[in-house]
Amino acid sequence: MAEKSWERVWPPEIPYDNSGINLEKALTIIEGAKKKSVETGFSMTFAVCDASGSMIALQKMDDAPLLSIEVAGNKARTAVFGKMPTYLWGDTFRGVEPEIPPLWFHSNWTAFMGGFPIIMENKIIGGLGASGATWEDGIIARAGLLAINADTEFADKCLEAYGIPRDKW
Repeated sequence: MAEKSWERVWPPEIPYDNSGINLEKALTIIEGAKKKSVETGFSMTFAVCDASGSMIALQKMDDAPLLSIEVAGNKARTAVFGKMPTYLWGDTFRGVEPEIPPLWFHSNWTAFMGGFPIIMENKIIGGLGASGATWEDGIIARAGLLAINADTEFADKCLEAYGIPRDKW
């Protein structure tokens, strides 16, 4: 059995900023993500919430899957509450490190690709969820972060962990 590391693995030491996002920023994020979804040929739903997990904006493109409405909101909230990209929770649910109790206290917790915390000036100001494709949700959501010059370090690490080549971003 491998030796256990006792270094802190979660939560990331990133504070919340409850005044960092407003409707204008949320809509700018959605427009950036929408532009990328059109380029990639997907009809999507986008959700943006504030640092408390309260929904600020939700938009469903024509012909986006109906399920994507609920999934996008769940991704945005999970990204805020979990302080990291939704996809990175997958190993926790599969029983791989880090050893944290299952997160069933949040009934809508999700580990799908496409949910990212919105980080500006080293603070979480909200969460973004993009739903309507599969792995493409991640690159489309990342484009939304870029629309307001938010930090993409977490998103980049997530896309790399998934194995998506940079030329697809």
